[in-house]
Parts: sequence; structure tokens; C-alpha cells
Amino acid sequence: MEYRWPGNVRELENIVERALILNPSSPLAFEHLNLGPPHRTMELGSSTEETDNLDEMISRHIRRVLLKTNSKISGPDGAAAFLGTNPSTLRNRMKKLGIDYGRISKS
Repeated sequence: MEYRWPGNVRELENIVERALILNPSSPLAFEHLNLGPPHRTMELGSSTEETDNLDEMISRHIRRVLLKTNSKISGPDGAAAFLGTNPSTLRNRMKKLGIDYGRISKS
């Protein structure tokens, strides 16, 4: 009950079946399911690896999406489409956060 499952019951059933096939000689354990650590409510004041600063979190996320899209902002396969926002809105956000955009010269 402590584990979060983001999928549906059929997906969970497939994961359990796969674990049983891959580990037929030992009892099934959570480690075999590759679910990650149990979900625990974080206590206030506990330290985290990531920052709690919203602008920093948004900046990191935009940069990750830009890497996936080869810095393309607009179009159906651009970062704005992946982020579900208008390209001009994304450019404005990038400018505010200090994220460079535009054509990069290859000279």
C-alpha cells in the first residue's frame, strides 16, 4: 500500500507476470518489480537534491526539453509543443530565465 502505481491494473499485472518469469526460483519481492523506493510523505524541512525555487525548476525542465528537441522551439516537434505552450510564451519565459535561444552559428 506504500507504493504508488502510476499505471492501470493491466500494467501492474504485466509487471508482476514479467517479474515472475524473470525470477522463477525465488519468492517475488518488490525489488523484482523495479518500482523504486516506497512513496513516503516528505517531512517539512527535509533536504532534497533539487531546489524548491520554482524558476530554477522551470529553467531545468525547459533546458531538458530543448535538448530533446535540438533547441527547436516552434513547430509540431518543437519545445513549445512538448510543453503545451505558445512558442512566443516559451521565448518570453526563456528570456526571463536567461536561457539562450535563436540560431547558433556553426562557424
